[in-house]
Parts: sequence; structure tokens; C-alpha cells
Amino acid sequence: MTSGGDKSLTYSSTGVDPEAASAGLKGLLRWVNETLTFREGQGEPLLPNGFFANAVRLRSDLSLVVSTDGVGSKAMVAQAVGSYEGIGWDCVAVNVNDVICTGAEPITLVDYISVEEPAPDLLEALGHGLRDGALRAGVAIVGGELSQHPDSLTGPRPGYAFDISGTAMGILDGREPITGSSITPGDIIIGMPSNGVHSNGLTLARQALQTDQEAVNRLLPECGKTVGEELLRPTHIYVPEVMALLKAGVPVKGLAHISGDGLLNLSRLNAPVGYVVTDMLDVPPIFSVIQREGNVDIAEMYTVFNMGVGFCVVVSPEQVDTALAAIRGADGVAQPIGHVVSDPERRVTVQQHGLMGSGGKFNRA
Repeated sequence: MTSGGDKSLTYSSTGVDPEAASAGLKGLLRWVNETLTFREGQGEPLLPNGFFANAVRLRSDLSLVVSTDGVGSKAMVAQAVGSYEGIGWDCVAVNVNDVICTGAEPITLVDYISVEEPAPDLLEALGHGLRDGALRAGVAIVGGELSQHPDSLTGPRPGYAFDISGTAMGILDGREPITGSSITPGDIIIGMPSNGVHSNGLTLARQALQTDQEAVNRLLPECGKTVGEELLRPTHIYVPEVMALLKAGVPVKGLAHISGDGLLNLSRLNAPVGYVVTDMLDVPPIFSVIQREGNVDIAEMYTVFNMGVGFCVVVSPEQVDTALAAIRGADGVAQPIGHVVSDPERRVTVQQHGLMGSGGKFNRA
């Protein structure tokens, strides 16, 4: 731990309470999960709610995969800086990165943008970012909705408050979704690096770094960028790397987007196993800055942030070299970061820091 004040910041202390959200979600899911039985045959869901995305059957050899997400309070940083293109890209990224966790190829996306005022420069910049992200992901943006909320949206730059979310769709042609059900002890976890914070944990990062309109221009020597520039790094889109894996015929057992809840997202995979991370990728310096200036405990850091790992692939040991070659052939970067162990409690261990995670939270082992 480093200094930065006597009080240690946590996600809950910033107003984001994951435990309360989990408790509240139970009431919502009580009703929503009942709808999973409303369709049989065409439109029948193939996965439970809570996976990265869900798949619905169109016909025996074709399924549609759907995921929806937004960029959260990263939009607040964009308003403080006055830079919006990256947020459009992020909207594409957070959705297609979830779709590919099923092994589906993303094909299309629709967006929803709510604004305080329909500022032309804001909307054009968001559109530019959406276009660039769609090009990287290989998807068409086929529609959307613009909604004005002058009485309910506020932000650090008057007239520029906004929120953006999207829904991405992909197809599984002749294949069942990859769920992790074939993962067994001894399998290898391959990690691909993140491009910094991405789009999760921004409320904690913002409070630790004090991202008002003056503070966002403060230079962070460790990062070589200002606070605003560092936090607005675009979320990496992993579609080319994952599609290269699948097209190369690599028998992928599990795919996990490391977003909110960090490496604990591995436990979403449908196998009664645990995951031991033995060789972390390089941790981007922004995380050390957040930890120091917010006096954030290391267990909280790994619970909230990706800590440098943006996506994970699980394969058998004999497929590691083939998988790495496919990823690198798509200009991706990857390396083995750990292995699978027998553990019906599905815990995730980060050996370097003596952390063990379950139930949505890391603790010191």
C-alpha cells in the first residue's frame, strides 16, 4: 500500500455499492428469468441470464447472440475534457467484446444516446467514434435512438451531459455457444492486455484522481499523459483476435471479457473449476496512480479494475502454441497467465498478491 490520505477509497464509498446492486438484482431477475421459458424452438434462449451475452435459437444450425451495455461514468470524463470520439468507440467495444465470449461473430449494433442538449459537435464526435469502433469490430450500425433530457441530465460541461449505450448482435452459424462447460483442471489461461482502465471502475478512478475540469489536465508523469487522456484511452476491441482463433480451428474452451469485477469474470464460465493467475501481464501505470492517490487496497483494485488484462482465453495445454500464433497473426498480444484447478467454489486466485476471489470480491488469502 501507498499513502495518499488516511482514508482508503472503495467502490462502495464512492456511491457504487456492488453488494447492494447484487441484492437488488435478485428482485429484478426473479421476474425476468421467468421469461426464459416463454419461447420454445425459434427464439429459445440457450444460456442463462448472467453470462456475457445470450444466444437464441433461430433454427437448428443458426443462433443469434445479443448483448447490451453502456460506458458508465467514463462519459463524465469525456465531458470534463471535451473529447467524445473515444466514447463512441467504447460503446461498440463493451458490447462486441461480450458477444464474442460465446464464440459468435458480431455483425450489427444499435445505439441509444440521451443528451442534455443535442449539441452538433458532441453528436458528430460520438458518431465518428461509433464508426471507427464498428470498422474495427466489423459490424454495421443499423439504427438507434436520440433522446433529449434537459431536465434530468447534468454534467461538468453545461449543455453537454450525455449517456450512451448499445446493443450488439452476432451469429453462431453451425456451432453451439462456447460456455466454458468443457474446461477441466490443467487447462491454460491466456491473457490479452487491456488498454488501461477501459470502461469499468471509472467512478472510483474519478474520485481517486479528482477529475474536475481543472484536474483532468494534470500531467501524470508515470503515464506520460494527462489524467483525462489516460482515463479516456479507448477500450480495446478483441474481435479480430478471437475471430482469428476460431477461424484457425483452435478448440477454444472458454472466452472471458475482463470488465467489471476484473478477473472474477472468469468465474462466469460454466465449469466447476477455479482459476489460478500465476503470471500477470504488465500492469499499466495508471492503476498504481489510482491505488496511491486513492489509498485503495490491492484487493479492491483487483475487484474493481482489469489490472492490465482485458480478455482471457482458456485452452488445453497442447493448444497453447497454436492459440498464441493465431492471436499474434491478427496483430494481437497474448501470453499464458495461469491455469485451471479443481474447485467447485469457482474461486479466482492471483498468486502475486496473495488474493483469492469469490462472490464478486477479492480478499487476501
